[in-house]
Amino acid sequence: MIELLSRLRYRSEGPDIDFKSAQYRFNGGSEVDKAEMLKDILAIANSWREGPGYILLGFKDNRPHPAEVVGIQDSIDDSRIQQFVNSKVKPKLTFSYEEHLYEGMTVGVITIPKQKRPFYITNAYGRLKSNVVYVRRGSSTDEAEPPEATAMAINDDGRKELKLDLSVLTPQNEALPSTFAHKYLRFAERFPDFVRQREPSGPFDIHVYSALERDNRDFWREYAEYVRVDEALIEMQFVLVNQSSTQLSNAKLEVSVDALDAQSFELLPGCDLPKKPEADWNLASRLTTVQDVIERQSRALQIDERGPTLACHIRLGSLLPGEQGRSETLAFIPHAPGAFRLRLRILGSELPEPLEQEIVIETAGEVDSLNFEQFKQFVREQRLANQLESAE
Repeated sequence: MIELLSRLRYRSEGPDIDFKSAQYRFNGGSEVDKAEMLKDILAIANSWREGPGYILLGFKDNRPHPAEVVGIQDSIDDSRIQQFVNSKVKPKLTFSYEEHLYEGMTVGVITIPKQKRPFYITNAYGRLKSNVVYVRRGSSTDEAEPPEATAMAINDDGRKELKLDLSVLTPQNEALPSTFAHKYLRFAERFPDFVRQREPSGPFDIHVYSALERDNRDFWREYAEYVRVDEALIEMQFVLVNQSSTQLSNAKLEVSVDALDAQSFELLPGCDLPKKPEADWNLASRLTTVQDVIERQSRALQIDERGPTLACHIRLGSLLPGEQGRSETLAFIPHAPGAFRLRLRILGSELPEPLEQEIVIETAGEVDSLNFEQFKQFVREQRLANQLESAE
């Protein structure tokens, strides 16, 4: 919600957004006071828009600059607003009211999803007329003409509800488990350079190295990073199936992770996972070309580090009825055991508001701090275990 507020305050008032510098006089207010809130909600609900509409309380319109955060003083319970609005409005209107702390001040957010219109009140209330459709035009509220109210109903009847199915799978196309047992490695010292010991073939032997033939001095450090990531890695992919009879355009998936036990973690595109290093230094494998940079920037899966929390944005394109979109793999690397919540948001041109779901995964295991000698012993034991497993 904080990220959403930061985006909305940079927009101007219009059919889908209204800034209010003060809280509505709802608690102890007169009919006229409460009718003001009711009118604003009806106007946004009936507006011509594609996505959800918002009334932001505690924001002062400051165009062309971002809305100024001034905060609200009074708190209103969402259940009271719900009861009040739906006791007056026909048909039943879906909306929500939340209060949040934003930039040190309390603000309120009324969210009104796109839904079938028109909405109106059957009995006059305050200064509101009965059976009149109030609609937001630009930054003002007006009464809709009868043909416009009819057009609303026709337009919204043409919309078909989308049915989407989102699966979170392993790279092997199996359902992602809810529990994992891993080992979490930390390194107590900087590992030394790798230098291969070469025995001279004779008393006068001198080995001449070519430009591409020399030891990879970072081998131990790169190998430690490779093992650290591999031991804790949880790799996943996302499959979105359009089970509707209409197309979903510009489908996008947003993935964010909450560490429920305050542990740190990393998110990486699966193609950026560290590769198993080679002891020989190879110039060709380390060159980054312009084409590499362009391909990285145009990937359908991108990690966004600009917000307060890491997020992953996945573009899935347009999905025809019955079609599925499959993402590249996302690498999730926890640094310690604990519980994590994955928040998933599906967006698309035909969706009036994002579809959201959550999954919780539990990670268990030990955190080991290793010095260089202990790391080498860990690798030897790991190789032996793999050999025994292969023999079986």
